[in-house]
Amino acid sequence: MPHDTLACRCPQGRFHPDVFACAAALLGRRSFLAGLGASFGAALWPRGARAANDVTLLRAARLFDGTAMHTPGVLVIRGDRIVSMSAGDAGSGATVIDAGAATLMPGLIDAHTHVAASAVVSAYLIRNERYADSVAEAALLSIRQAQAMLANGFTTIRDVGGGEGIDLAMRNAIARGAIAGPRILASGPVLSITGGHGDANDLPAYVSVEHSIESGIAVGPYGFRQRVREHVKRHVDLIKIVATGGVLSYGDAFDVPQFNLDEVQATVDEATKFGLHVAAHAHGDRGIRVAVDGGVHSIEHGTGVSDATLRAMKDRGTTLVPTIWALDSILQPGNPNRIPQNGLDKAHQAALLRNEGMLRALAAGAKIVYGTDAGVFPHRENNKDFALLQTMGMRPLDLLRSATSQAADMIGTKDRGRLAPGLLADVVAFNGDPSTNAALLENAPTLVMIGGKRIDRAALSA
Repeated sequence: MPHDTLACRCPQGRFHPDVFACAAALLGRRSFLAGLGASFGAALWPRGARAANDVTLLRAARLFDGTAMHTPGVLVIRGDRIVSMSAGDAGSGATVIDAGAATLMPGLIDAHTHVAASAVVSAYLIRNERYADSVAEAALLSIRQAQAMLANGFTTIRDVGGGEGIDLAMRNAIARGAIAGPRILASGPVLSITGGHGDANDLPAYVSVEHSIESGIAVGPYGFRQRVREHVKRHVDLIKIVATGGVLSYGDAFDVPQFNLDEVQATVDEATKFGLHVAAHAHGDRGIRVAVDGGVHSIEHGTGVSDATLRAMKDRGTTLVPTIWALDSILQPGNPNRIPQNGLDKAHQAALLRNEGMLRALAAGAKIVYGTDAGVFPHRENNKDFALLQTMGMRPLDLLRSATSQAADMIGTKDRGRLAPGLLADVVAFNGDPSTNAALLENAPTLVMIGGKRIDRAALSA
């Protein structure tokens, strides 16, 4: 009886004759047997010999896996993934990198950055070398800004307020390999009330600004639902709202609530429907509490948070991203970042509340994730919060977790933030033992690897 090729079904056994006959009829016996032989050969060939040229063995004095410290440090990488923490799995042909007395760690995560910050502040009132004259110029400057953070060991950043779509374009270009940079999760323009912290309220009424993509300005619950949908259309990774006034925005009070509760709830509900988290800029306890009660996933800054609000955050699982150096950088003697007087005045007020709130948060065991607000200050300084948080009383090991495993959990990236088989080979190495002194992370890393590829730090910082 002739064989009906359309009657082939899954085999009852490993080498069912009907399947073999079907494949031979469809593909031709010679090509099928050649492919079958190649498959057996690949399966039986020694693993080390099969991909020796694609294997890297990392050695160091110790290894922090995102949760705990191990000695010595050993990591085996194949391609862009971690495959083992045993040197015996590397094979004889592996490339060996010995980091000496350093500590191997997961690539660091900065959960609060503005890679296109030079396009955020209005150039109408501020004119200096930090700000761009056009979107095109700001995009070019953003490449160097992203690479400065990668050179510090940050292989993933979360951009929580991009200018004119630059954050989204940078994310895509880096993901395609067109330019070197950290992996980016981008929010697009922040969502703001009219005249709020995210609105251009430093411009005279007769000046209008053309935007290349939809802004985040809206009114009422349904207005903010529509803005979330527009952001989803732009393929954002999260939603960012500015729940209160800000330190660097013109003319508003930094600690006054701007979103109403129903507006926060509508934003969170709409974002959650599309699988997106909501991060809330919030200064002052009243505004923080509105954002927490509205269901946001993280509070950014959290200036002056109270014990009662911290209890509500713990009950809801809300994370605090404190951004310490951002405020301190504004208050540096001599004002090197050229902050306008309005911002300096508000920064002095915020400083009175910030430390007390942070001490309460640490005492309450708040869930804290590392984030810096890079862009308020030069991006190359986004490693300064480690020493500052440690001085405030945060334990070094908790600080390491806040910038690795806990950060990865908060931003929803389960493939990084830890060193374990199957995860992305985003790896950094720092001299010394940062689990005893997290301030060591302010020094340049001795190794930066993203997706199993070693990054030339000198080229990034040139």
